[in-house]
Amino acid sequence: MGRVLAIAALGGSLTACELDPYCFTCVGVADGGDVDAGDAAPHDGGLDAWVALDAAIDAGEEPDGCVGGAVERCNELDDDCDGRTDEGVDTSTSLEHCGACGARCAPIGAFGACVAGACTIESCDVGRVDLDGDPANGCEYRCLPSDERDARCDRRDDDCDGTIDEDFDLAADPANCGACGRVCRAAHAAASCVDGACALGACEPGHHDLDRVSTNGCEYACTPAVPATESCNLRDDDCDGRVDEGDPGGGGACGSDAGECASGTLRCVSGALTCTGGVSTTTEVCNGDDDDCDGSTDEGNPEGGRYCGSGEGACEPGREQCTSGALVCVGAVGPSTERCNAIDDDCDARLDEGNPGGGASCGTDTGACTAGALSCVGGALSCAGATGPALEVCNGADDDCNGTVDDGFALAIDPRNCGTCGRVCTFTNAVATCSAGSCAIGPCLPGYVDADRNPANGCELACSIAGAELCNGRDDDCDTRVDEGVAAPAALCNPNGVCAGTTARCAGAAGWTCDYPATHQASETRCDGLDNDCNGRVDDPFPQVGTSCSNGELGACRRTGSYVCNATGSAAVCTAPAGGGGSAETCNDRDDDCDGRLDEGAPGQWTPISGAFGTRWVMAYEASRPDASATSAGSASHRVCSEPGRRPWVNVTYAQAQAACASVGARLCTEGEWERACETSAGSACTWSYASGCSTFSASTCNGNENDTGSASGDQDDVLATGARAMCYASWGSARVYDLSGNVAEWTERRAAGVNPLRGGSSTSPSGGTTCQFDFVVAGDAYATPGVGFRCCRTSAP
Repeated sequence: MGRVLAIAALGGSLTACELDPYCFTCVGVADGGDVDAGDAAPHDGGLDAWVALDAAIDAGEEPDGCVGGAVERCNELDDDCDGRTDEGVDTSTSLEHCGACGARCAPIGAFGACVAGACTIESCDVGRVDLDGDPANGCEYRCLPSDERDARCDRRDDDCDGTIDEDFDLAADPANCGACGRVCRAAHAAASCVDGACALGACEPGHHDLDRVSTNGCEYACTPAVPATESCNLRDDDCDGRVDEGDPGGGGACGSDAGECASGTLRCVSGALTCTGGVSTTTEVCNGDDDDCDGSTDEGNPEGGRYCGSGEGACEPGREQCTSGALVCVGAVGPSTERCNAIDDDCDARLDEGNPGGGASCGTDTGACTAGALSCVGGALSCAGATGPALEVCNGADDDCNGTVDDGFALAIDPRNCGTCGRVCTFTNAVATCSAGSCAIGPCLPGYVDADRNPANGCELACSIAGAELCNGRDDDCDTRVDEGVAAPAALCNPNGVCAGTTARCAGAAGWTCDYPATHQASETRCDGLDNDCNGRVDDPFPQVGTSCSNGELGACRRTGSYVCNATGSAAVCTAPAGGGGSAETCNDRDDDCDGRLDEGAPGQWTPISGAFGTRWVMAYEASRPDASATSAGSASHRVCSEPGRRPWVNVTYAQAQAACASVGARLCTEGEWERACETSAGSACTWSYASGCSTFSASTCNGNENDTGSASGDQDDVLATGARAMCYASWGSARVYDLSGNVAEWTERRAAGVNPLRGGSSTSPSGGTTCQFDFVVAGDAYATPGVGFRCCRTSAP
């Protein structure tokens, strides 16, 4: 008879669920589990007959006739020899025997359901839709929905309702006009879609469709006037493509018949109303006619205003004036008698010729003065040849000719003529004075002081009084003493750092100074734990002092310390010690050998096994992540580990497990390799992977459903750390392979695309599901649960 497989999921796009792979006629129980219809409790001895039968089938045997205790099958035979045929087979709900034995309910592209003996559709496969509701052709419509409605015009049935792009009106939608993605656009106009063809809608304000060609849109840019009536302005006011059409504003009479003019007609010419066909006005000229036709003759002095006459000397030109149709010179000034005024009065191009007004006697004979004669010089009469008065000086003469000798000189008080003319009073660096005809010393010149009160040497001390005495190396009060009695200003010296306690000292011209200790530095350069520049910060050129640092090594060799000043005070150094060279790399998510890489070449624990395939190496423990521990599965995925005392690597898909094995140059085990490893070196005599008694089930040896992982009441099926069950291993000489029965189900090499075997069972599997030979459970490519892990195999030694 054929082999029966319990397939949890087929195809990488489906989510697999773990099935009870050996309960074929199950009924519901109160707690939501299943029990065998022929037994009183879940997972009891009824499995044994199936295990024996499966073993016989695997050996190629076919049962002949009835077998006592065998499971009844739907085949119109009494398989279990109880005198009844096909009892226990529910043809009203069985998918394999829906309505009759052998009538398999398997609608195309769907999950079937047998209801009252009729095959119906329970749900469609991914990418399948039952449009017609007919179970006979299954889910006949191939379609993978991408939206709840047809929200995109993409020539696809997005909502899988059998109709493509039904939410779009291709006949009227300007964004999808006639076809998806065909967008109607028009220059300066609203585009529209009419019967699946693009059409021109309303023009934008300021644009017009004059040529009625839809491809160039509203091609004419024009803003109509308000109102849109054509005016003579060289503009298209009514936006009809023409300018000033119809002679707007023209046709009326224009011009005048007055004077020399004749009237004409208004016409719109180049954007302006122009009078045409008449005699227009001309510029008025001095001729006795009305040239500009305004009713007046020669108005505005036409052609007049030009200069006329002479402009030489005192003469002035006039202006031409139009009078009685002729130009007359008006307003000119002629020549007169020459006068002494620096003006050419007679307009002969000469000034004051003939000494006009001169020749008479002038001046006085008083004192030092003599008389002269008047002469016209520079436009004025002056006394020529005379000696006039001069500034009176102290010389015994009447210099200013006023009849008084040396008038204006005070010989009693004048320091330049003290007591007599020419006697000058002088004192060194002082102002001289004259008192009662005798010389006396006056105020000192700026910068000098008469310190000894001796007039003979004048103001002998060079000194400028600046005020009260200051600390500056100068005699500020000019008392011949320097910096006497000065007091230091408060808070002059820096109170911080090494400067603390320093008092100010008067250093003469250098002013006040602070004599700081030898440890003081204007700009701090020493690393000595002191504030050498007294800025309130200790060792500020070395900000790293006191901060953390490392020895610069990698991984496990990295040590930390802090920065301190070196012995010479020249630099900050790190106290972190050397790392010591590291150790051999192990699979622990750490850089044990300090080369900057994690877990490279970590050996792991591998067990050699042998069989018909030769020698293979199998991970001694279920695969774990590098950073896993006894309580955490970790998260690192750069390498797979085979170590004891770690939570297994779970929630992993088939492809992820295969990739993890490849990270160490290995692969997933084949089913043959896995089963051979489980059966120990003793071969098929072992049903479970036990250290001893491997053919007899023990609930406490490995971590299966019958083993409770805690002491509390109830069912506890936790996943344990690798190797947690000390006797749950397959012996291979001195080597061992742990946890092949239970804890987590382990991926093995796939049988076919999307058919990936899970071996060994998990912490939730009953005893029959944790045997070495149990091979009923497979799952799809996307299947990953907390109960699924893996281990790796390799053909060559690690």
